Amino acid sequence: MKHVFKFTRTLFLASLLLIASCSNDDDATTVVINLQDVEVTINENPTNGDVIGTVQSNSSSSLNFSITTQTPAGALAINTNTGELTVADATLFDYETNPSITAIVAATGAENTANVTITVNNVNELSLQDFSVTIDENPSNGAILGTVQATGDGTLSYSITSQTPAGALAIDSSTGELTVADAMLFDYETNPTLTATIAVDNSGNTQNLTATITLNNVNELIAQDFAITIDENPSNGAVLGTVQATGDGTLSYSITSQTPAGAIAINANTGELTVADATLFDFETNPTITANITVDNSLNSEIAGVTIDLNNVNEIGDYNYGGIIFWIDPASNNSSGLVISLDYQATNVAWGCTGTTTGAIGTAIGTGETNTATIMASGCATGSAAEYVSNLNLNGYNDWFLPSLDEWNEVYANSSIVGNAITNNGGDTLTNANWSSTEVDSNNAIWANFGANHSIPKNSTFLNVRAIRSWTDF
Repeated sequence: MKHVFKFTRTLFLASLLLIASCSNDDDATTVVINLQDVEVTINENPTNGDVIGTVQSNSSSSLNFSITTQTPAGALAINTNTGELTVADATLFDYETNPSITAIVAATGAENTANVTITVNNVNELSLQDFSVTIDENPSNGAILGTVQATGDGTLSYSITSQTPAGALAIDSSTGELTVADAMLFDYETNPTLTATIAVDNSGNTQNLTATITLNNVNELIAQDFAITIDENPSNGAVLGTVQATGDGTLSYSITSQTPAGAIAINANTGELTVADATLFDFETNPTITANITVDNSLNSEIAGVTIDLNNVNEIGDYNYGGIIFWIDPASNNSSGLVISLDYQATNVAWGCTGTTTGAIGTAIGTGETNTATIMASGCATGSAAEYVSNLNLNGYNDWFLPSLDEWNEVYANSSIVGNAITNNGGDTLTNANWSSTEVDSNNAIWANFGANHSIPKNSTFLNVRAIRSWTDF
């Protein structure tokens, strides 16, 4: 029995040792799973899906990874099998709003969680948008087309590096506002599309954008005002010129108004202007003739203004050079002649120098001035008709004289025109009792009586005195 007990005790002890040995072996093979923190630095503005890094563990077994929290929410994604971290929302990787992104990652069976810290580097950012606009052709110089859209760090500056056609656009270097530089180039027929390359610089980064301006075709019609200066008294039908107009389609021309009415006519097909009533082309009554011309191309119409300025041409009856023109030298091309004063200088006066021959015997046109000077030099002109005109200073002129016989005859030959002009300008009505400067003899001189001239005594006192003077444009 003692041997059985000994064997039994020995077997029990061996069993305990075996159990103890097995227990120590199990403790040696047990692994505690730990996750490693992730720290990484990347530039802002990555792309969705970019790999940031991987959560590492001390286990070779497959783990099931998950993000338990992240700031900001939604920034990261994780591969549940590998622990690979990727960008889930690239807009959140913005230095200005999220300079640091954090998360906590857990894995099944892991003793700890991993802290993820992503430091975002600030990048000199510049973001541009291409510019496009559609406008009607034929804008005005300086018209605003729009503003180039760009965002970025620092102060932005804008410049045009190229454009087609050259010189069409301008840009504000500070604001990016695009304007029309040369409106002539905004023509649908020649440049239906205008383009430019715009450089945007923020003192560290320069990028280019494309500007595209598309033109709408406009039914065009352009009419130019017409202006001309001509001599008065043209002929009916005389060509004045042509109203200039350009536009789509067939153009037609019409006079919508004119002053004075009926003065001009226009060719409906060509726009040629002609004299319709020459009597209205009179400087004294209508120094300027105006009209409005409508140009039509069946879709649009434009108004062109017409201005016709008349040059004053010297003619009988004009009030000029201090009086009324009654004679024009036919050899002078309307550049010299004689005028008569509006008023009488004296009434009921004697010719003077009775009993004395002065030598003032000129009768022809052009001798009155010499006659008057001869009478004044005779020494007997005091109180005479010649003295009244010789000392006259009228309307800025002091070279008046007494008309010779033929000079009076010329006044009478044009008396209807001259007489009306005198009274229309407020002067004294012409009479038939006028002294001429033409002497007959020592006692007699010529009485100018509307062409029925008489020789009468110089001391007659029922005649009147009216002065004339010569003029010239030379």
